[in-house]
Amino acid sequence: MTPLSHDGYSKGVAKTLKTNYVIAPPPLPPPRRMLLVRNNVVVSLGKHGQARTNANRLGFTLLTYNVLSEIYATADAYPYCAAWALPWNYRRRNILRELVNYRADIMCLQEVQADHFENFLEPELAKYNYAGVHKCKTREFMGQYGKMDGCAILYRRDKFTVMPGGQLEVEFNTIARQRHSNDRAVLNRLLKDNVAQVLLLEMIAPHPATRRQVLVANTHINASPEFADVKLWQTQHLLLEIERMMTQHSGSTSTIPVVTAGDFNSLPGSDPHTLLANGIVQPENGDPSGVLATLPLRHTLPLRSAMATVGAHANASAESHELQRMEPPYTNYTTSFVGTLDYIFYTVDRLSVGGLLQMIEDRQVQEHTALPSPLFSSDHVPLLAEFHFKR
Repeated sequence: MTPLSHDGYSKGVAKTLKTNYVIAPPPLPPPRRMLLVRNNVVVSLGKHGQARTNANRLGFTLLTYNVLSEIYATADAYPYCAAWALPWNYRRRNILRELVNYRADIMCLQEVQADHFENFLEPELAKYNYAGVHKCKTREFMGQYGKMDGCAILYRRDKFTVMPGGQLEVEFNTIARQRHSNDRAVLNRLLKDNVAQVLLLEMIAPHPATRRQVLVANTHINASPEFADVKLWQTQHLLLEIERMMTQHSGSTSTIPVVTAGDFNSLPGSDPHTLLANGIVQPENGDPSGVLATLPLRHTLPLRSAMATVGAHANASAESHELQRMEPPYTNYTTSFVGTLDYIFYTVDRLSVGGLLQMIEDRQVQEHTALPSPLFSSDHVPLLAEFHFKR
């Protein structure tokens, strides 16, 4: 570029400036419709653009989504993804538009970096009337501030408020140190830095009869396949913390509806999934490391998987006990792994499922080989369920 004077003659030294690629705004998320659910069976498809299947029923929608932290979104991990679609500056726009498009009343997010929550997600979602809390993993050192992922719960502040004393941060490292400080081998096996969050929310309503409460838990369980016992240990302790918090606030574990969601890094039929779904489990491989010896391996919450209803769509006569084996075919899709790791569990005595977000079509996922892609900015699929209060 050569600067010119007003009369058009050359004046000055020519200079060039090379910039990064200018990337067009990402496309709109492919539309996903709500599946209408009645008696645990999908009965029909909702209309495009509708976030609720029955706005007249007292209830709420809840989304869970592992958004893929920047620190893990590397070319080595995802060599098939276009290099320009991996940086956070591109992916964050896709993710934000997805979240805003779903309009969920409550969002449970995983792999949310501290700096991304503080500098982008929290202020941007505040424009859409969301408030939220974030909990980092408990690693001692991760370099530059904020470059550590964790969990975040966001909720519509025009619909919910956090009850007094209704916020709990669960650090599995802390629990491990409290319970196993005298056994160095067990303690070392358990120190994996994973965390969870528990919020007791009350629905804002003009009339006391409609001020319902719901306890929401969000977690990201350890990912390593060789630590199946640790996954079960963490899941059990999350359930114990949920029961403890319910007892503190209401005197029992049966008076407040519960939804626990997140990335459990466990396949359907695995020990953590069986514990959540059945309330009891006998570990498939025993307890060779002694990690599970002090656990009850049971809970008292009548939990059911919301997304298992999607599987029931192919078999409308499915009995309720069969639903637990009917999770979606995948929630995580890469070239090295395809399977279901993310779940939304709810207490069936207090809540019913009125709708579920339709799964992404396989052809859209496979268009760019796998996830993430220019179209979908995480390697996980967001799940959303609509719940109605029973009583």
